[in-house]
Amino acid sequence: MADILIIALAALCTLLPFWIAARHGLLGWVSPLHLLGYFCGLGFLAKAVAYAAAPDLAFYARFDPAPGAALVGAIYLGGFVALICLGYLLACKPQPAAAQIIAARAVAAGVQPMGALVGIALAVSVVTVLLILQVRGAAPGEAGVIAALNRVKQINVNADGVGATLAGIKTLFVIPKYVFVLCLAQTILHPRPALLGMTLALGAALLGIALVSGDRFELVELAIYALATHAVLGGRIGWRQGALGLAGATAIVMLSAYMTELRLGAQGASLLRQIIGSTYFLDINVAVMVTGHLEPAQMLLGQSYGWWVFGWVPRDIWPDKPAIDLGVYFKREVMGITTGGAFNVTGPGEAFINFGWAGLAVAPALGWAFRVGEAFLLDAQRTARTGAAFLYPILFYPFVQACLQSSFSAFIVGAAAQLVLIVMIRTYFVRPLHWRAVPIERLSHA
Repeated sequence: MADILIIALAALCTLLPFWIAARHGLLGWVSPLHLLGYFCGLGFLAKAVAYAAAPDLAFYARFDPAPGAALVGAIYLGGFVALICLGYLLACKPQPAAAQIIAARAVAAGVQPMGALVGIALAVSVVTVLLILQVRGAAPGEAGVIAALNRVKQINVNADGVGATLAGIKTLFVIPKYVFVLCLAQTILHPRPALLGMTLALGAALLGIALVSGDRFELVELAIYALATHAVLGGRIGWRQGALGLAGATAIVMLSAYMTELRLGAQGASLLRQIIGSTYFLDINVAVMVTGHLEPAQMLLGQSYGWWVFGWVPRDIWPDKPAIDLGVYFKREVMGITTGGAFNVTGPGEAFINFGWAGLAVAPALGWAFRVGEAFLLDAQRTARTGAAFLYPILFYPFVQACLQSSFSAFIVGAAAQLVLIVMIRTYFVRPLHWRAVPIERLSHA
């Protein structure tokens, strides 16, 4: 009976965000509540169905959950999702989409010189990869180097199981990512062979970056970049776009499976089992674990939301710097597992670790922030003057993902550094528009 209730709650939490997004979202397919629906579907509904059929697959089952713990965790997670939706609705104000689309298309068409920008992005990609290999003590042509990078994510691990992830160096990867979005936008508007070739070259570079980073979510990000860019320009999904999307999704799944094999070897679990038995997405496992294992004395009372303050200090200067990702605290202090690495904590998990059940109050604040950020970046005048809409896939999607799946402070530190690089590119290559120059009749009949 509990399994049926959990599945029903998970289905409701998956469908509700999609229903609201269809009526109030400012972008098709990738508005914040679309993303919430995707993450609920993969982290809550799919796992609830799988665990009902095969309970041993559940990650939380490794930690001797009390009877009824799964239902309690599901209730907490369901309440968190519902309150995110409420916060989003409370922040909703009418905002026309047609004007923003015109502004975004005009900005994309004016990015010049694209060839030089793509050349810079590819050069930065190569140099950054070489820097990572040098710090890791590996050579570009060395046998097994990609497998080693996928297996070991940290170096110089200290006694607390915390090491350097080279996040500072990897910040430079935002340059090819941002240029990919701009180049793809221009290619969608003017599908010339030269632009198509540059877009494909950047896409290949981003796939290589994902392999070097050992992060399968880089592949998901690449798909979101493409989909969000298409949506920002007012694109629709027809049979051709659907076929391309299916081919891209197939490639992502295959490459993800390959990265899983690199990390775990031929005897490792399948990609599907890795996803179902993990804490990826808006995860039911974490909700069950925090509601069942957190002691009152372990509550952080909001501390983790301020850890970004010391995140700026390089680990080379402060070797014993605490992890700014709450996942380390969750694994070691809450769950009592002292091996290296971290457990993915999720947004609901972080709220509970800080405030217990009162952490539900964080959810409407997140929903409000999602809508305010969406409306801010997709404002027509702001897009015309600054190209703000093209920050949506590069910075705002990672913000939503971090608030749902990861840790708040870890995102803030990286995003601030990335924004500096993005502003530099925008200053020299993205031409601002005089919004009054856009004919009024184009706005009213768009």
